[in-house]
Amino acid sequence: MESSKFFALLKAVEYGSLTKAADELGYTQAGLTHMMNRLEKEIGITLLQRTKTGVSLTADGEELLPLIQNFTEQGLELEKAIKSVKESNDAVIRIASYASVTNHWLPVVISKFQKDFPKVRFELHVGNLDEICRLVSNSEIDLGFTSKQDILHGDWIHLQNDRLYAVLPPDCNVDGETVPVSIFNNKPFFMPTYGFDYDIMNTLRQNNVNPLINRTALDDATIVSMVSHGLGYSIMPELVLKGMSGSFIAKPIEPYSFRELGILIKSKNTLSPTAHKFINYCKQVIK
Repeated sequence: MESSKFFALLKAVEYGSLTKAADELGYTQAGLTHMMNRLEKEIGITLLQRTKTGVSLTADGEELLPLIQNFTEQGLELEKAIKSVKESNDAVIRIASYASVTNHWLPVVISKFQKDFPKVRFELHVGNLDEICRLVSNSEIDLGFTSKQDILHGDWIHLQNDRLYAVLPPDCNVDGETVPVSIFNNKPFFMPTYGFDYDIMNTLRQNNVNPLINRTALDDATIVSMVSHGLGYSIMPELVLKGMSGSFIAKPIEPYSFRELGILIKSKNTLSPTAHKFINYCKQVIK
């Protein structure tokens, strides 16, 4: 038995008219009448009482009504689930993110996700904050992994706070487990790219610290190399420093400073079911 036939039956009873139900469901009146006749013949019970003024349930129909409603609801839920599975199997998730997120988080999350949804494909793009914001705004990507800033427009999903570290030359004389942010005042300073300048500049401004910023665009590994050779100082998030090698000192900044990492999306209401599932995997894995 098809739940769609019972759904049409319920609509006919709701409106008290086969004609009105047919208009609502996109059938012709004759087509819906034929469907109800076939349904009654299939189950061997007359469900509808037809009169000149409309239709209503027979006594047998009234007795079966709660079960018909339950069967119809379950059928609709099954159809939704089937549609969701089909969409998951054919989906493409478009992502833009910071390099550090692409290197350390996404491979783990995507690997776990594709074990459950092997047909889902991913398109990955590494970019800075401004670029990620633009791609999300233009609907060119589904998910933007970035740090939270006042300039962001869209819906924000928090993932984790990423602590900021002082990156110092090997001969820098520092004691203790943390480094005061004042150590950067009037020191040669390499500013990381890919949007970190927003997070770092916020920390420096809040603490009235003014380093001598070198605006040369360098990648993270090159900055670490420069610092290791005593050419200046820097600040980097913990996730960026993960796996970095070199003769440098890395200690958390005091007062406690961090960048808030998460996912920027244009709207939760228009995001695909597959992308929603992937976000849940991100939350579980990264936590």
